[in-house]
Amino acid sequence: MLGAIIGDIIGSRHEFHPTNNYDFHLFTNRCFFTDDTICTFGVADALVKSEPYAKSIHSWCQKYPHAGYGGHFYGWVHSANPQPYGSFGNGSAMRVSPIGWWFFTAEEVLEEAKKTAECSHNHPFGIAGAQAVAIANHDCLKLRRSHHGGSISRDDILNIGLRRAIQFYESDHTKFHLNIEHHRNIFDETCQGTVPVALAIILQSQGFEDAVRRAVSLGADADTLGAIVGSIAEALWGIPEWIKQKALTYLDPEMLALLKDFRHKLHLRRKKYEEEQEEKMQQHMLLMRWKLGLGNMNDIMFDTPTPSPQKTRIATADMMEITPIPSEDKSICTDWKYGYLSHEQMDILKMGHIPESQEDHWFMYFNPKDMTLHYIRSWTGMEAFTVHLSGYSRGTIIKKVEINRNLATFGVNGDDSAIALLNYLLTAETGLDAKTAWKEYLRVWAYTENKYN
Repeated sequence: MLGAIIGDIIGSRHEFHPTNNYDFHLFTNRCFFTDDTICTFGVADALVKSEPYAKSIHSWCQKYPHAGYGGHFYGWVHSANPQPYGSFGNGSAMRVSPIGWWFFTAEEVLEEAKKTAECSHNHPFGIAGAQAVAIANHDCLKLRRSHHGGSISRDDILNIGLRRAIQFYESDHTKFHLNIEHHRNIFDETCQGTVPVALAIILQSQGFEDAVRRAVSLGADADTLGAIVGSIAEALWGIPEWIKQKALTYLDPEMLALLKDFRHKLHLRRKKYEEEQEEKMQQHMLLMRWKLGLGNMNDIMFDTPTPSPQKTRIATADMMEITPIPSEDKSICTDWKYGYLSHEQMDILKMGHIPESQEDHWFMYFNPKDMTLHYIRSWTGMEAFTVHLSGYSRGTIIKKVEINRNLATFGVNGDDSAIALLNYLLTAETGLDAKTAWKEYLRVWAYTENKYN
């Protein structure tokens, strides 16, 4: 939430005295916090105290009754019984950033962001603006944490960090091409005129300071655009320490105390959440090991080397009743990235795989007529993978894999995870290091979970 406050303070002196000078002084004695900061603290205090958002925002605004509130919101602040008034102004978006940090699932973030808006800005556009900024904070923070301090590509910012936020304004996020210059020197206080511009600025920026400078020097609603951009930029890149320390000098003691309390309780919440997630992941891994079966692994916990398979029978298609992959559930992969199969591996795979215990959930056979491997769920007879092969001098390459999307019902998380699972099955079948292949599957599964959930 500090990013929003800093963006507000830096932009404050340019709200009614706009600038297009990118190299303006960030902090001067004419800088101050505005209604953007006050309302942000109102949301944060509601979270810390578990109070209704309307009550907390109203209370904080009444402490600062002359902070430059807009006309309708001014009436809301000074009302004894404030009610929503159908606004789609950008006030709902400027104050929402604490939500993206406090809650750890997208569903919670979107629901709570909606609640922060509804107490005053209950127009669909006002709610959407709050939700877009909150989910941008949430997703960008997850993206930064997943990179462990490393650089983040623009593609990742677009496809992971801002994808869900952009989709409030452009259903296909890859087609989001807002020209910022069309918004230069235009004062627009609406969510739909502010939030997409903020997202576009983030996509053009290289770091926190760069993003805030771009926002303020656009000559638009400087403090609010600065607050929205600053909040997302903090989640994505963090804040330079000198900027952070300077900004804190503009805040009142009560604000500093709440900021400290918010950070402390957020730390405790995150620690508890991560411990719970780790426990769930361990349970999930055990469940997946059971659901996915063992191939030729000798030990479910992978504590022993993979034994070389000893096959006495050749598996054939007529050994069980097989249901082909339904066309509507079929996904195609033509980019196999796990290398080729050696002649020795193919000799084993051509024998197929016949399950010999309840713990083994796979049946596999090789069709020499069309050079395909077929992996079947032995309990249901449903085909999971059809692997199209092509031989060459060094071995056999995998040209194409047909994937049954119903794999999701037993632990696979999208096509990338499915391909990693297939690699594990092939590796386990041929007596190689299936433990490493299993770890790779879990890595891809976890990455996909982080990317899309």
